Amino acid sequence: MSAASTLDSITLDVRGMWCTSCANAVERVMKRQCGVLDATVSFASESAQLQWDPHATTLDSIVAAVEKIGYSCAAEGAGHDRRAHFARIQRDLGLRLAVAVFFDMWVMVAQWTRYLSPDGTLSRAAQYDLALFAGVTCLPIIGWCALPFLRAGWRTLRAGAPGMDLLVSLGALGSFVLSLWRLAQRDPVVYFDSAATIVTFLLAGRLIEISVRARSADAVRALLDLPPEQVCVVNADGSEAIMLAKRVAPGSTIRIRPGERVPLDGIVMHGASLLDRSLLTGETRPVKAGCGDAVEAGTLNGDGELIVRVQGAWGARRVDRIAREVRRMLARKTASQTFAERFTRHLVPAICLLAVDACAWDLYRGMAWPMALERAVAILVITCPCALGMAVPLALLAGAGRAAREGILFRDVEALEKAGQVSQIYLDKTGTLTEGRPKLVSLRLAPGIERDALIEAAALAERGSEHPLANSIRSLVPAERLEALDRTVGTSRAVPGAGVEWLGANGVCLRVGQAAWLAGNGITVPFESVQHTLAHVARGDRWLGALAFADTPRDGVRDTVTRLRASGLALAMLSGDAVGVAQDIARKVRIPEADVYAEQSPEDKVRRILAAQAKGACVMFVGDGLNDAPALAAADLGVAVEGATASSVASAAIVLTGAGIARLDQALLIARHTARTMKQNLVAAAAYNLLAIPLALTGYVSPTMAAALMVASSLSVTANSARLLRAGGPHDAAMFNIARLSHARP
Repeated sequence: MSAASTLDSITLDVRGMWCTSCANAVERVMKRQCGVLDATVSFASESAQLQWDPHATTLDSIVAAVEKIGYSCAAEGAGHDRRAHFARIQRDLGLRLAVAVFFDMWVMVAQWTRYLSPDGTLSRAAQYDLALFAGVTCLPIIGWCALPFLRAGWRTLRAGAPGMDLLVSLGALGSFVLSLWRLAQRDPVVYFDSAATIVTFLLAGRLIEISVRARSADAVRALLDLPPEQVCVVNADGSEAIMLAKRVAPGSTIRIRPGERVPLDGIVMHGASLLDRSLLTGETRPVKAGCGDAVEAGTLNGDGELIVRVQGAWGARRVDRIAREVRRMLARKTASQTFAERFTRHLVPAICLLAVDACAWDLYRGMAWPMALERAVAILVITCPCALGMAVPLALLAGAGRAAREGILFRDVEALEKAGQVSQIYLDKTGTLTEGRPKLVSLRLAPGIERDALIEAAALAERGSEHPLANSIRSLVPAERLEALDRTVGTSRAVPGAGVEWLGANGVCLRVGQAAWLAGNGITVPFESVQHTLAHVARGDRWLGALAFADTPRDGVRDTVTRLRASGLALAMLSGDAVGVAQDIARKVRIPEADVYAEQSPEDKVRRILAAQAKGACVMFVGDGLNDAPALAAADLGVAVEGATASSVASAAIVLTGAGIARLDQALLIARHTARTMKQNLVAAAAYNLLAIPLALTGYVSPTMAAALMVASSLSVTANSARLLRAGGPHDAAMFNIARLSHARP
């Protein structure tokens, strides 16, 4: 932990949490520490987002405070095998449940023998012996099987954030202690069956819940736990060695054999193959990879052997970033979840007070105190807000897991609630609607300028640019010559929506960009094309020539646009390209000419978004470039597509990691399903608690029945959340239209 102590923010794995009350307790302890600026703990992802002032406290002291109440923290991914973690919990719960069921059967045999025997058939001594036997067989259930609930209840009480486990612990212990007292009084009327059944039902419910959580987290774990851990490294002398993938440094050369999964991000140096990228993008169709193409960890190599130069080491791979983003998103809380947790935090003390008052009132009315205490136990158990605490986290985890499996990354939990309100979508062109790999179709040279000189000048100026056009220009230069150009002393500066400017150490100024931008800098541009995207090149105040590029629409874009428009959403294109180029792409993807806005600067895009919002529209913007970052930030919901620049990803709430916008409607559908499931869970859980309180107060439920009803409510929330994992298939398009129309504005 000392290495991370110099940071002022970190994502931590939190271990030992048993329920949402545990998460609330850890969060409360963290926030109490001097110097902590903010702390958010998620039970669903078992993680914490922590920010602190390094001048006022240290990470070690914050972690130590958490460990004092029985939980442990470690830096995200620091030797924590989440798959093994869930497996251990399931094995432990399964064993405790088996023991509880076995002994509970004997408890019930002893208790029900006394209950069902006709009056007078059993002597008082025989009844007492049966009650004593029930107590002995109940002891392992309370003494060992119930330990997770008892520990969690004690920890949350110590933290000053008592929750669901405290209530069920009080209920089970209350029944057990009351029964022990009656045995000490030689009274055979005991309640060991209530104590045993409460614990057994709770263990069964928790085992089902943890199984759903494990399934929901599969997509995230698949990214974090990518095989293989070993890789074949090719040394400079041609020899090979097997190393752990996490030990391989950037710049190393590795061999990927047919059928192996790529362990690290890199560039193909030799060989060709087909790659299955379904783990990253959800797209099952193989893609070709050859010399010069990028490959990513997590892709499955097909029938060819590849020699790859490593660019992204272990921990810095794209899959690592995706997995971290998913976990960080899960650690954040929606407004609904925050409200539910605040309500639960106040509800638990209120329930305890209600149980005490009910017991006192029953005693005042003359009820026997064992009966009054039994009714108080029933109140504690049946009103336990387990379902309310799990309503949002389970749905959020299931929805995020399904989205990750489909190649959709939600970076902002609020996106789940905003998706149902979207009415206007603006789409960028280059890299969003198109492949983002423009091909050179022609060029025009100024007098005295050679083709290679023009291309090299443009490649030098585009050094460091992330724009698709820059990549296409630089790909025209041989690798050896490109390396020499990159060693040239100088600095580049991007002008979003206009071009790039390179200043050499010798005072030379190169500009590559739009004709209007060059003209604004006093450079005469002799012509402009309406058919292709042009990159004009100038040195100083002299125009050197222009490179004409053409791009093609991404696969599936036309069908996606058709589905979105059919669902009632308004679509429009915002492009910085020339009118003719933008309209040509719009025709190919079936966007009406009236909905095409060309020659839009980054500021123009923002102004158009703000104007739509002023008219009451909820706006989504989809883009990928540096010039799209302001629009992504201004929109109600920003979406970055595969290959987007870092600034665009940082400004987006949703990232489509594969297939461009082909999964945009799927992202909206998953978000809406998840948001609807969260609301359904909250309504069902709240309704249960409102109905349970009067039932318990009027004495219509016993502690055993209360436990069954409480577990049933928790399982209903769990089952409803699990539906998100099964959602999908050919009916999704129809469901999307129904969901969209149900949210349409009047």
